[in-house]
Amino acid sequence: MALARFDVEFTRGGHAFEQKQIDLLAARLPSVTDLIVLAHGWNNDMADARELYDGMVGNFEKLLQSLEQLPGLGGVGGRTYAICQVFWPSKKFTDKELIPGGGAASATKASDKALIELLENLKQDPIRLGGNETPTERVESIERAIKSVPNLHASALARKVFLNALRSTMSKKRKDAKEIDDGSAAFLEADPERIFKSMSIAVIAPGPQSSGGGVATLGAGHGGAAGVGDLVDGITAGARRIANFVTYYQMKERAGEVGTKGLAPLLKQCRKNNPALRIHLVGHSFGARVVTAAAAGLPKGTPGVTLSLLQAAFSHNALSGDYGKGKPGFYRTVLADARVSGPIIVTHTKNDKAVGVAYPLASRVAFQVAAALGDQNDPYGGLGRNGAQNTVEATGHDRILGKKGTKYAFTPGTVTNLLADEVIRDHNDVSSEAVAYAVLCCSGGI
Repeated sequence: MALARFDVEFTRGGHAFEQKQIDLLAARLPSVTDLIVLAHGWNNDMADARELYDGMVGNFEKLLQSLEQLPGLGGVGGRTYAICQVFWPSKKFTDKELIPGGGAASATKASDKALIELLENLKQDPIRLGGNETPTERVESIERAIKSVPNLHASALARKVFLNALRSTMSKKRKDAKEIDDGSAAFLEADPERIFKSMSIAVIAPGPQSSGGGVATLGAGHGGAAGVGDLVDGITAGARRIANFVTYYQMKERAGEVGTKGLAPLLKQCRKNNPALRIHLVGHSFGARVVTAAAAGLPKGTPGVTLSLLQAAFSHNALSGDYGKGKPGFYRTVLADARVSGPIIVTHTKNDKAVGVAYPLASRVAFQVAAALGDQNDPYGGLGRNGAQNTVEATGHDRILGKKGTKYAFTPGTVTNLLADEVIRDHNDVSSEAVAYAVLCCSGGI
C-alpha cells in the first residue's frame, strides 16, 4: 500500500517556498483520515532528507500492510494516511568531523586550518534546503573572525574580536534569543575571556553501556577516556566549540521560525480543510524542534494531534512545568494548554553522541560544571540523550523502545520516554522498523 506523499518546502524565514505544494496537499486532505508530518534534522541536504523519509515511509507502508499480524496496531485499522514531507534549510557539512554541535564532535581536529574550514562553512546561509547563498553582511562578520584566528592564543583582543564577530551573526530579535534552558542568554552576554576559558576545557559526556555492562570508551586512539566526547582542550578547541554553539543557535532559531511561521499555519489550514483530520507530528533532531514549535502555535485544546520526537536536539526540560525555581520549559504550553492533546513519545539513548556531546557545550556556555555533563542531572541536557525530564506527564511512562509487535499503551496527555539503547545506534538511526512501529502506535492513541 503506497502512501500519498506531499513535499512542502520552507525558507529560512519560515515561509512556504511554493504555494503550489501546499495547494496539492490541501486538495488531498478531504479524502484521508490521518496526516503524518515528517521533519528532518540538520546536516541534511535534499538527498539526505529524502533518504530519511523514504526509509520511514517505506516502513510505515509495510507495517500498515501487516495489520492482521500486529495486534498492537489495531487502533489504526480502517484509517487512510497521507504523508507531508517538510524540507527546511538546515546546513550540510561534508566533513563529518567538523559538524558543529549536532553531529560527531571532533576529538582530533584542533588546528587553525580545521577551525578556518569550519568558519568558511558558516558563511553559507541558504534560503532553501540545498542552497548555497552567502549574505554579504554574514560573510563580512565571518571574515573578521577568520582574520583573528592566528592571534587567538596570544591576544585577548583577538579573542574578543572573534567572539563578537560570531555573535553579530546571531539574531537577537526573537523572544527565544535568550532562551535560558540551553545557555543562549549567557553566550550572548558574558565576557569573551570567560567564554573562552570555559569552552577551552575538554567535554566528556557519559557514553553508552558496553556489551559487558561497563561504560563504552573511545578507544586508544582517543586516549581511552570513558564516555564520549570532544577531548581536545586549548584556545583553538575552544574557538571551534564557540563556532559550534553559534551554528547550533542558528539552527535552533531557524527550526523555531519554520515551525512557528510556516508549519503551524499550514496545520491550521489542514484542519480547516478537514476538521476531523488527525495530525501526527514526527520530527528528528532539530526537526523535532520544528514540529514542537508548530504544535506550540496551534490553538489551546487542539484535538487529534500526536507528537513523536526522535532523538530531539533541544532541552530535556523543554516540556517541563518546573525545572527549578518555578521555571517552565520553553515549550511547556504544548502540554499545559493541550495544544497536543494526544500522546507524546520521545526516543532517547546514550548512543546519540550528537545530542550527548552537543548539550554539554550549553553547560560550558552557562559556566556550569555538572558531575556528569549531558546526563539527566545536567540542567542543560538534551531530549535525545535523556528523554523528557522534570515533566509530570512523563512520570511512570518510561518504556523500552522495542521491535514491531511490542505492546505499547500510549495515552492522550502523557509523555512516554522510550529508551532506545538497543535499537538506535547513533543520532541518525531513526528510520528503522521499530521506530516506525512506535510512531504508528502513537498515532493510534487518538
